[in-house]
Amino acid sequence: MESLLLLLGLLQARRPLPPSSSPVCVSVEVGGQEAPFYPARDGSGRLYFEARPGAAYSVRLRNVTGERVGVALDVDGLNVIDGLPPTGRGRLYILSPYGETLVRGWRSSLSEVHLFTFVDEAASYAARTGQSTRRLGWIEATVFREKAPIAVAEPESLRENSADKAAAAPPAPGAQASRSYPATGWGGTSEDHAVEVAFDAEAVAAQRVTLRYEYRSGLVALGVLPPLVDHLLERDRGFARPPLR
Repeated sequence: MESLLLLLGLLQARRPLPPSSSPVCVSVEVGGQEAPFYPARDGSGRLYFEARPGAAYSVRLRNVTGERVGVALDVDGLNVIDGLPPTGRGRLYILSPYGETLVRGWRSSLSEVHLFTFVDEAASYAARTGQSTRRLGWIEATVFREKAPIAVAEPESLRENSADKAAAAPPAPGAQASRSYPATGWGGTSEDHAVEVAFDAEAVAAQRVTLRYEYRSGLVALGVLPPLVDHLLERDRGFARPPLR
C-alpha cells in the first residue's frame, strides 16, 4: 500500500458519464481559456498546443469513471509533485470518482504550488535545477487504476486540494538561451492545500496522454499550424484588408 496524496481543493462533483476506455480526460488552460489541441502530422498520436511567452497555464484532469484513479503528471520530464525525474510510476495525484482538478503548478509544500508559466528553456524549472532532458516542452499524464477500487455511483463536492511530495525551489536563473524554445518556469505562489491518502495502484498504466507545447513559430515550422498571412503584403497586392475591429 503506497502513501500518496488526494487532490481535493478543486475537485467538483460530476454526473456519471458513459463508460470509456480512457478513464481520465486531460485538457490545458492557458490564461484561463481552454487551449485547442492540434494532432501531430506523423501519426504518433501526440497533441500540440500553443505556448504564449510569459502566460500561466494549468492542466485539468477529469475522472470519467466511478472509481478512484491515480495520475502521474510530468512536465518537461519532471514529476510536478516532487520536481524529480520519475522512477517507476512516479508520484500520483488521486482523483475521486467522477471528480476533477486543475493542476496549476509545481508543488512546493502541502499548502502551496508555484504556477506553471511559459518561459524560454534556459529560464525553466528543469534548467534551473540542473535536470534538463529531451522532454522540455512535453506534458505527460500516466493514469493508474486502483487494485481494489470502491465503486461510487455519484460523488459529493469536496473542499481541499492536494498532491504528494514538495518540489524544491530552484536556484536563481542563469543566462538566457540564444534561441527561443518554450519550457515551463517556476512562477508565483498560489494557495493549494493537500492531504495524504492511501492508494494501491495497479502495476500497469491504464492510459497515457502525451502533449507537446511550442511557440506559434514552432507550430508553423512543424506544419501543425499554417503560416501567418502578411496582411500588409496582401494590401500591396490590391486585396481587401481586414477591419481593425
